[in-house]
Amino acid sequence: MSRPDLQGGFLGGQPRFGEVGLELHSHNKAEFNVKGDNHVCIKMKTKNPVKTVTKLVKCSGEEELSGHVLIQRKHGEVHYNVVFPGNGWYKFSIFALPESDSAESLPGVYNYLIEVSGNHKVAYPYAKVYTKFYQDYCYLDEPLYLKEGNSSSLKNVKFEVKIPGAKKVAVHAGEEWFQLTKKKDDEWEGHADLQKYAGNKTKVTVNGNYDDAGTSYSVLLDYVI
Repeated sequence: MSRPDLQGGFLGGQPRFGEVGLELHSHNKAEFNVKGDNHVCIKMKTKNPVKTVTKLVKCSGEEELSGHVLIQRKHGEVHYNVVFPGNGWYKFSIFALPESDSAESLPGVYNYLIEVSGNHKVAYPYAKVYTKFYQDYCYLDEPLYLKEGNSSSLKNVKFEVKIPGAKKVAVHAGEEWFQLTKKKDDEWEGHADLQKYAGNKTKVTVNGNYDDAGTSYSVLLDYVI
């Protein structure tokens, strides 16, 4: 597939990019190639906390893809994990405002054009991130996704996540709760046997409890297997 035609001014930083407080970090070129793989993590530095959303479009057919971007914050950075369902050209647009800005409509601040080639991997949707997860600077190390319908990969899934302020953290699937263990500095990890739920469209959630005496949990992430 040939390189798509773009409107003038589409690529790169838009007028409010600097004002919002984002800075390029991992990918300084607005057009780049991903070879032999189906994902990329684009990292941007932040001068101040930002709220941000994205749009990923497959240029062939102008198809907008949902579930293919996972946004996280870590150490003064925003990390945009992007997974691609096949080879070809993609437009990836970032929208952002300072977190202190009450406006609900976020302006476009940066646009990438990404060519994916030599990729033969299956793209699975990322975990769905809930508002509290992002606001509290939680961070998911693994798994970024679960292989829906693939029972062998769900036998003993390792979860590793940072959840500031949580007293307990658990993975929930069906009627089962799998408690994670706190390691250090708000970092939790553990394993969950999810094999029996494969292919049943079961929702798997990562949950935090914030009250020593309480039993209620807040949903922070979810997957569907």
